[in-house]
Amino acid sequence: MLKNSLPTLGNTALAFSLIASLAAPFWATGCSRNASAVSRAYAERALHVGNSIEPSTLDPAINTGSAESAILGEIYEPLIARGEDGLTLVPAAAASWEVSPDGLVYTFHLQTNRRWSNGDPVTSEDFLQSFRRVVDPRLAAEFAARASSVVGVPAYLKGELTDPEKIGFSAPDPHTFVITLSAPNVVFIQNLIAYPWVPVHMPTLDATGGRLRDNHNWVKPGVMVTNGALMLTEWAPNARVVLKPNPYHPDHDKVWLRSVSLYPIEDLDTEERAYRAGQLHATNSLPSSKVAPYEASHDPALQITPRLGTSYFIFNVRKPPFDDPRVRRAFSVAVNREALVKVAFQGGYTAARSLSQPGMGGYQPTAQVTEGPDEARALLAEAGYPGGKGFPPVIYLYNTLDRNRAVAEVLQSMWRRELGINVELVNQEWKVFLDTRHSGGFSIARAGWFPFANEPTDYFELFITGGSNNETGWSNPRFDALYQQALQTYDVPARHALYHQMDEILRDDAPLGPLVFNSTVRLVHPSVRHWPNNVMDSRLLRDVKLVGETP
Repeated sequence: MLKNSLPTLGNTALAFSLIASLAAPFWATGCSRNASAVSRAYAERALHVGNSIEPSTLDPAINTGSAESAILGEIYEPLIARGEDGLTLVPAAAASWEVSPDGLVYTFHLQTNRRWSNGDPVTSEDFLQSFRRVVDPRLAAEFAARASSVVGVPAYLKGELTDPEKIGFSAPDPHTFVITLSAPNVVFIQNLIAYPWVPVHMPTLDATGGRLRDNHNWVKPGVMVTNGALMLTEWAPNARVVLKPNPYHPDHDKVWLRSVSLYPIEDLDTEERAYRAGQLHATNSLPSSKVAPYEASHDPALQITPRLGTSYFIFNVRKPPFDDPRVRRAFSVAVNREALVKVAFQGGYTAARSLSQPGMGGYQPTAQVTEGPDEARALLAEAGYPGGKGFPPVIYLYNTLDRNRAVAEVLQSMWRRELGINVELVNQEWKVFLDTRHSGGFSIARAGWFPFANEPTDYFELFITGGSNNETGWSNPRFDALYQQALQTYDVPARHALYHQMDEILRDDAPLGPLVFNSTVRLVHPSVRHWPNNVMDSRLLRDVKLVGETP
């Protein structure tokens, strides 16, 4: 689903500056400095939550980040949504839908009472123009490839088809939206539950600079028009994002909260201190060193939930020596994942030896990477670098967040000890990191993915040839063919057999090194109600209510 960003320990000066930036919005209200945000929250009907990092964009068509997703999920309403279990599909902007017997035509019947935050009606034309925008090759949206099963989209993305009317999106009437596929796709509907497949208000884009990526004017408070139950009212960079109820949404009267504030706190220790100081109702995560003390004290605020998501590192196979699969495998095999989990992760994280997650869609991966220094050294020697001799300088790139640094330091130590290779660690701010990785300016880079769909295809799509999310440069025609075949295979055992073959290819050719399967570990204040936990870490903050006193 998302390029995940797991927050890092910073220095003391950074910690104090972050606390100051966090506290300013609370203290600017004129209330007593001694009155915490949480203590005032019930009277103000205000929710305060940590949100990891500063959003890189709030344009749903080009976003790829999880911190941004937390905001977009509140201000936009897709055709369908997740239920409280994170897996069930429930009506949202569409009141109902049906799929043709051949699995090719999806017909959505829109709710007739939906309004944009400026009062305009939401119609099928909004979805039509927005979906066409996502697949416009000039926008270069990373998730456009996920519509490759739609009639005409592959040719449109390549510029071979230029008439958007010939794409399989149509709006036969104001409240009916139809998507026509060229081939069945077992996970297609699951991909529609979130960005980029949400409507955007085209008159606003057209009035502020156009529909392409370089228009940043429309994603601003007071300008942005959205269709969700909440809307953007404040965006103070590196301080907070504030959402308030959309007065035109039909569920407006059901939203108990008057405001939701999300804070980009990169340092996990700072975030945990903010929680203890009464400035946050919920953290985005928790320092690994703090998990055991909270568990020992049986603190009801501690919430640990299994999470669909994999953290891994990727190789740039276009750059020697990582164009050699033996070198890539050596770096992956040299990692002791159990030791990594103990040092850098606490609270439900488990060692990952495959990209696809056990149990995902009922699939159990058995083609797993091996581990061991002897095998790693043998592979490196076979590639011409015995004991690491003659190996060129290597940089491991990661985004500046706490746990990412801890992981990087563990990997650096393992590679030095087992392979005799000194790897330089380089960290970059989130936006710069994304640009560097996307442009191929790395040798090894941190990566992670939170899936949209409960199927391994969500992971495998990241490595198809030419895919917008394939930043490795790796290509394997057999892997691509297996992926397309799996999308069209409704027979579960047969589809799982295809998954196994793809896992084998990834294991043997090693464009990535899997590290851990994720877990959600956070603190949630006991006064918070309607905060469901699930494997997708999915919820709507619009549904949250607070009790007046801590139970």
